[in-house]
Amino acid sequence: MVLILVASLNENIKLANTIKNKLDKQNIDSKIIKLVELELPMYDTLKEQNDGIPQLALDLAEEMEKASAYIFVSPEYNFGVPPVLVNTIAWISRIGDNFRKLFTMKKIQLATHSGSNGQDLLNALRSQFTRLGAVVMPREIIATYQKTCNEDSLERILSQFTNFIKE
Repeated sequence: MVLILVASLNENIKLANTIKNKLDKQNIDSKIIKLVELELPMYDTLKEQNDGIPQLALDLAEEMEKASAYIFVSPEYNFGVPPVLVNTIAWISRIGDNFRKLFTMKKIQLATHSGSNGQDLLNALRSQFTRLGAVVMPREIIATYQKTCNEDSLERILSQFTNFIKE
């Protein structure tokens, strides 16, 4: 199972659906998770101490643990990572004794539909996920309002990703 984690409800959902359709054609089981719709509370250590980890974060972590790989589809916000994605990572990294558990040796594909080319977002995610122990694919899926995702390129990138996750 490949989890497609989407950090916005606009053009990135469309991109996630396109990616899912391509994976379906390759007979790769995948599921889209809309992080915005989880409505996780903003992470805070006092909130965690007082209320514990939200059940939605625990459920997401369980799905992530079972998945063979992740695809993160996110816009770039102010040259960085959107708050919903930062917040989700904060919550799931607090589950258990090993904050890297859900990322160690997981294979990750990055994708974005951003107003610019999303390169600052992609660089930030690549750095963070690599430091969390994940294996991040070298090529990214990039779309903007001016330039849609090239179908041939998308198919090549996803083919490389699916071949890698089958290894």
